[in-house]
Amino acid sequence: MPDARTQEIASEQQVVDRVYDRSDAMRAQAEQLAREGHGRAAAGPAGGLVERDAMVHHAAGKLRALDAEAEGLVFGRLDFDDGETYHIGRLGVRDEDREPLLIDWRAPAAAAFYRATPGEPLGVVRRRVIISRGREVVDLDDDLLSPDDAGELRVLGEGSLLAALQRARGPQMRDIVTTIQREQDEAIRAPARGVTLITGGPGTGKTQVALHRAAYLLYTDRGRFADGRVLVVGPSTVFTDYISRVLPALGEDSIHLRAIGELVEGVTAIRRDPAPVAEIKGSTRMDAVLAELIWQAPPTAPDQLKLVYAGQVLKFGPVELTAVRDRARTMAASTGTLPNAARPLAAKALLEALWAAVDGEHLDRELFTDDVGDRPEFRRFLAAWWPRLTPAGVLAWLGDADRVRGVLGDAAAGVLAASYRGGGDWSIDDVPLLDELTELLGEPPATPKAPVEHARLRELTMGPQLVDTFVLSLGLHDGWSLYAPGLPTPMAVAGQSIDNDATAQAQRWAAAIILREGHQVVSWIDGYDPYGEDGYVPVLAEPLPVAEVDDEPATWDDYAHVILDESQDLSPMECRMIARRAAYASMTIVGDLGQATHPLAAASWQELLSRLDRRDARMLDLRTGYRVPQILADYAARALAPGIAPTQSYRPGGELSVRQVDDLAAAVREAARNAPSDGSVAVVAADHLIEALGPVVDSAHVTLVPAGLVKGLEYDHVIVVEPAEIVAAEPRGQQRLYVVLTRAVARLEVLHRKPLPAVLAAGATPAG
Repeated sequence: MPDARTQEIASEQQVVDRVYDRSDAMRAQAEQLAREGHGRAAAGPAGGLVERDAMVHHAAGKLRALDAEAEGLVFGRLDFDDGETYHIGRLGVRDEDREPLLIDWRAPAAAAFYRATPGEPLGVVRRRVIISRGREVVDLDDDLLSPDDAGELRVLGEGSLLAALQRARGPQMRDIVTTIQREQDEAIRAPARGVTLITGGPGTGKTQVALHRAAYLLYTDRGRFADGRVLVVGPSTVFTDYISRVLPALGEDSIHLRAIGELVEGVTAIRRDPAPVAEIKGSTRMDAVLAELIWQAPPTAPDQLKLVYAGQVLKFGPVELTAVRDRARTMAASTGTLPNAARPLAAKALLEALWAAVDGEHLDRELFTDDVGDRPEFRRFLAAWWPRLTPAGVLAWLGDADRVRGVLGDAAAGVLAASYRGGGDWSIDDVPLLDELTELLGEPPATPKAPVEHARLRELTMGPQLVDTFVLSLGLHDGWSLYAPGLPTPMAVAGQSIDNDATAQAQRWAAAIILREGHQVVSWIDGYDPYGEDGYVPVLAEPLPVAEVDDEPATWDDYAHVILDESQDLSPMECRMIARRAAYASMTIVGDLGQATHPLAAASWQELLSRLDRRDARMLDLRTGYRVPQILADYAARALAPGIAPTQSYRPGGELSVRQVDDLAAAVREAARNAPSDGSVAVVAADHLIEALGPVVDSAHVTLVPAGLVKGLEYDHVIVVEPAEIVAAEPRGQQRLYVVLTRAVARLEVLHRKPLPAVLAAGATPAG
């Protein structure tokens, strides 16, 4: 007999099939309507053109909607406490009897899909996310919002844990479930403004709460947070899967989901540097390193300049050119000019140095500057000596340790340089440096455009240009026309009532209309209408109000709300990168200091807030764990850093096996092959052991994961290989081991040949 998940997927597939069948019929009807519209115009009177346009327009709109929403048409379901069931989708679909098959996610009836929380379920017992691939339902995930009303409802995924907890131990466990839901509800519905800090250990549901909070904020204040104004930052690309399950139908234009390694446009970094390198790159010392680096000569810059002027040979070598570069840098610093905009200053400094080198007693300095500055050889030299710099190009210069020895010292400069030799892809730790360089380098000044005469606007453009004041003209209309600010069509037309030559009369007519708008005309001056035609512009007693500039710059990386997950591992430079994007944003910060593994991780939440340029935060602590079974949570807590209180888990069950073996590879192979195939299985080992374990882990249903990338992931069955190697691999290796040991939600198997780390060896060691 199929298991519960298979049966539920089959049941939902029937609904999805029916919706798609109906949408196919709707598409066929729309296509027929379009054909009929065109036919009526061809066969009927001229009035048929209007009817044709209306029919075709309606049909085209329907077809566009159906085509755009073809993928993942059905994504949710709501089961209410009164027995009603709604399926939620990307558009509304009704059957032949006009009964709703699918509720449009924007409709009021679908609001509970986003707004319902455990504390305020809005009558929802079960909220189901339907994950599809094309027209096929591939998975389901449920939230149980009212456990007492669940009855015979099958609950899958996250919600099934709460249902199991409630059934496991009677009234006491119902209290636990209530506690979990209350904690999560407070976090989800915390005020949007300011900073909300959500903390909690493994298995408390922090990430799920953060993503539900994003959905809640978007739906309750969509005007503020829509159109790409919410950014969710996670530690790895695994968040793509989370977002597809928790925030369906909100779309990429509403939620920007980025891993730390994806925050710079055009860069996708997935690997971390070794801890010694990450410690250097993540330090605020790099700010001084980069600030010095951007003014240095590029590796390709010429180191010789030779010119002939008035019979004199002017020759500069490396020493003279370095002095000129320093002078240009000083000039740029005094004016706040960034390197990519400083080429004119470099040209000025170079020409000044050349003039100082020439015997100019009988020469004119201005003529010298104009002549030399216009020479092709000078311009070619300047372009090569002071080129436009790119962040990637400048960062690659760090492969030369000599460039930064003076700032970092010999040892750190050598370690840093070694990480850039040989090219290769960027690391996650490089991304904040690329972002910093983007800020430090700036852009070249835009080439000024020559002003276009208003009289030529009509021949240069396909349409009208909006004017910013009133304009009276004869223009394109028969008679005098009056245009208003920002409108391409006249606000009033005098027609034939005023003769074309009666300018004074036309001005009095226009002044009377403008007065009705609340503005008094004092006199008239020459001007141009939106079509570039000659006209008259009124001089008003009081100027028209100037539109206020928005205080919040509207660029791609300025957000209204930023959600940070696994925030405890943000380095100072990563915090600077995020702070630039969150300058005008409220924030939700999610993390657990017990899982801090970055060598520069903040020692306290206050320190992290300071790095993000924030002062205060409302703190909500999720104290109750329900994903990691108690026996596994207790074992992992042995590796928890001193001073961090362990999370109290209330999930029953769980299996723990710790075995010392003689042949580690054989033991790993056997454990992987014997792992249950009906759940997710991972083998986790220190990063440097992964390559050797590749041939050993040959089971198709088992994933081999480096310890450095396992954070944020979960598996039913986790096989941990050689804990001592995980601890020894990095300065915060014990914290990394704690993260690894908390990834299992059913069974944890520890295999080791070397002695266990002292923290795990203390006390009784389970045997398998």
